[in-house]
Amino acid sequence: MNSPDPLRGKVAAQLTTMSVPGGPLHTKSDTSTMIRFAASPARLRFRRTVIDRYLARDTPLREGRSAILTAGAPGAGKSTLLRDHIPDLDGYRSLDADVVKDYLIEQALRDGDYAELLGTELADGATLAPRELAALVHDESTALIDQIRRLCLDRGENVLIEGTLRWPGQGPKVYEELVSAHYTSLRIIGVEVPRDTAHEQALSRWWQGRRVWRADPSSLGGRFTPPAAIDDCYDDAPMSKCARNAQALAAAVHGREGVTVVELELFRRAPTGGFETLE
Repeated sequence: MNSPDPLRGKVAAQLTTMSVPGGPLHTKSDTSTMIRFAASPARLRFRRTVIDRYLARDTPLREGRSAILTAGAPGAGKSTLLRDHIPDLDGYRSLDADVVKDYLIEQALRDGDYAELLGTELADGATLAPRELAALVHDESTALIDQIRRLCLDRGENVLIEGTLRWPGQGPKVYEELVSAHYTSLRIIGVEVPRDTAHEQALSRWWQGRRVWRADPSSLGGRFTPPAAIDDCYDDAPMSKCARNAQALAAAVHGREGVTVVELELFRRAPTGGFETLE
């Protein structure tokens, strides 16, 4: 296995420092879009255009009333698993806050909102890449994808709800929304990896995106995940909080009147590559 570029660790350390509470890239920074535009009527109008743009991306089946809910730490490999192992995704609308983040970042670039911050030079000699601002649009993107999800459920669309299930209340909240919208099927798909693997995969994905951006600045670069966001998915238990919350959700709704079919599928990386079912 090739050793990581030593500059990767140096740049990651700088971004980590900038992401701590009080830092310019912390989610609760005063420059985050949720705080910055809290009282802006123009921002409310812009958010409606974001919702319309997102809904225009796909035309999934309506009245199918089937949902897939993902679980797993950032960097676990959920997107890879879905792409390689779930054959019928074309009929589902993906609900992914990261897509909304890109819309918000693109608008910030047009408006010059973070021009000074984006001029910060990092250890590899390049400045901050646009997607490295992701924490500053995190709360707004989450609020918007929640609104989009409710609209899609009202339509009865087949939906792929992409998330981590790190928070114990997230799964039950989504489940109750599905019940209220008369959904009949829910598949909970989790990917379980060791903490170190999640860190490495998240770093590798971000660094590759940053390298692409350095070669082609028209791209947005890689999305940096602060280590704390991954660490928060783990404790001293053998399984991640994400997997345990997925199991708890499936157990809690088993036999309940509501969604007719609830299936739980947990996967892990196989020693030979790819994924295998976690019993």
